[in-house]
Amino acid sequence: MSDDGVKTRPDPHAGQSSGPPGGRHSGLPSGPVSEPPVTPPARAMEDQVRAAWTEVLGHDDFDDDTPFIEAGGHSLKATQVLMRLRRQLGVRLPNRLFFDHPTVRELAVAVERVAATSPRV
Repeated sequence: MSDDGVKTRPDPHAGQSSGPPGGRHSGLPSGPVSEPPVTPPARAMEDQVRAAWTEVLGHDDFDDDTPFIEAGGHSLKATQVLMRLRRQLGVRLPNRLFFDHPTVRELAVAVERVAATSPRV
């Protein structure tokens, strides 16, 4: 209990040094170390698909639910997107995959599925 009559908890870190053992300093900041954010695999694949679309279309004026055709794409550009993803991932991706899954979000899920079950090329 403190002098003013309020109950206080003892500090579990009282008497502990905030520096490294032996008083030596490593030159690194003290305190909690923040880890970089982890990108879930599905989000990472969406980022890859979006990057391929942006490169092929020449702009990024679309969201993850915009159909490729509405973003300005056509069949030749769809093939170019798939070729980029094939090279990056090392898996065969059928052209039909793109037309069955015309948005970044849908294509990313489909590509993840194919990549998980297909042998590397």
